[in-house]
Amino acid sequence: MNSNLSKLKNLIFYGSLLISVYLALTHQTRLLGTMALYLLTLVIFTKPLARLFPTLGIFKILLTIRRETGQASAFAAFGHVASQVFPGLSVFNLLGFALAGGPSSFQFWGFWAFVLIIPLFLTSNDFSTHLLKRNWFHLHKLIHPLYIFAMLHVGLQKGYLGLVKYVIVLLILYLARALAARGVKFFAPSPPQPVI
Repeated sequence: MNSNLSKLKNLIFYGSLLISVYLALTHQTRLLGTMALYLLTLVIFTKPLARLFPTLGIFKILLTIRRETGQASAFAAFGHVASQVFPGLSVFNLLGFALAGGPSSFQFWGFWAFVLIIPLFLTSNDFSTHLLKRNWFHLHKLIHPLYIFAMLHVGLQKGYLGLVKYVIVLLILYLARALAARGVKFFAPSPPQPVI
């Protein structure tokens, strides 16, 4: 079982890296952005859903590959940015353009999402976990502003009305987290009743 899990983790890591490089080289910007957001959604929803639905085995599997799924999201995000860098346009020019738009532009939020995903990616390994100890958990809480910024980046591409469905997703996420924190469980086996 451990061998199979290790193979699955390697497949996700190296497979997502190769796919992201290929898509970046072929300038599949939108597809890379979509991949990054979907994978990040999977990462951020996994833990609360695993607590809410403890008997569903799929969430246990997703928990064990959560780090690799996050790394795959980062590869897609890096590819998303790299695919927009053409001859004559440096990554610094691209990021400067994104900042210049201000908070009303989707590029602005994409810039901040990109900034936040870098330290999360660089510390998604056992060495960083041991080195940073408890601070590692504090650092990785950055996934929350990262996710919000990514949702703003995607939603604002369709104007303010485009944000509605992404706000709903965020509300569902934080409702799920609140319920999980209170110990709510769905489809959990009932405790045995005392025999009288």
